[in-house]
Amino acid sequence: MIMNINNIDSPIEQRNTGKGQPNAILHSGRPLNNRQKKILEKLPGYDSRATVPKKSVDMKDLAALTAETGDEFALFTKGNQRLIVRGDIKSVNIGIEEAQDLNGQGYKWSGHTHPGVNYNCMISSPGDLAVLECFKQKGSVIYNSKGQYRTFEREE
Repeated sequence: MIMNINNIDSPIEQRNTGKGQPNAILHSGRPLNNRQKKILEKLPGYDSRATVPKKSVDMKDLAALTAETGDEFALFTKGNQRLIVRGDIKSVNIGIEEAQDLNGQGYKWSGHTHPGVNYNCMISSPGDLAVLECFKQKGSVIYNSKGQYRTFEREE
């Protein structure tokens, strides 16, 4: 059989649709993928929380949710489970006391998102640094709405 574009069952254009990709969601109006839709259904509004298996969500998924909603999301990991917390356009409702409590339960702060597309939106806030201190972690990551990320570290 001679290969040509007409007899390829799955051309690149069909496989790489941008579905679920933060930048494509933001700039081309592509939809969330099914996994991301299920996560968002569990997080209907500000301060919604969901615990899910570790393998069912990663930071790129949360960047896609930020691209879709314009809200911040935070991700905490303990063993094989993850806690996702939905914020709003400015913050996630995790204060010092709750961060210390999550740390005491064995959670680590995997990262969070900031709505926006430029480098400046990935700069950590004083609140981000205070929460990081509660987890006694050296650093964490901030993803933007395009799926880009920047690490940030606390002062030693």
